Amino acid sequence: MSRSLSTSSISRERAMEGLAVLFSLAYTWGYLKGWTPWCFIPAALGAALLGHLCWLRNIKAEAALQAFYVGFAVYGAWLSGMAQDWTPQSASLEWHLTALGLTTIATASLGFIMKRYTTSALPWTDAFTTVFSIWATWLMVHNHHANWAYWIAIDAVAIVLYAKRGLPMGAALYAIYLVMAVIGWFRWDV
Repeated sequence: MSRSLSTSSISRERAMEGLAVLFSLAYTWGYLKGWTPWCFIPAALGAALLGHLCWLRNIKAEAALQAFYVGFAVYGAWLSGMAQDWTPQSASLEWHLTALGLTTIATASLGFIMKRYTTSALPWTDAFTTVFSIWATWLMVHNHHANWAYWIAIDAVAIVLYAKRGLPMGAALYAIYLVMAVIGWFRWDV
């Protein structure tokens, strides 16, 4: 790690990380149970705490992603009061290849910028999880089955990112999300 931590600050960060994971799991559980809009409160709290920890651990794009998720929790709470169309969506292979190419270019660009102009600890990994998470979130909101394939890759990389930056409970959270993504891929109602 690039900074030395006192025992008390490590304890505070571990407690914060534990709360972030609990809030994130509470959101997931609440969402699956249909407890909207209330489940978005722990979603925002978990993302805010995780974003703060990512900032402290020098994974800057991931911190920005968590800020995006705080805003998205507000959007989700607002959206949950409206009628939803849960019709599964699909797109052509060409559409997916174009999207994959554009997200790869965006990832490389962000990774380059972070490597060159920031002190981000893992700029390429950080850029990958951030750009692809935003894309996978868009796919998920629009009920595209392909979102699960993206989440499988993102969660696998996020496990490594969080573990390398000293956030073991965050890594465990993404391990849980990885299992959920695999289940989602195979249990999708099409």
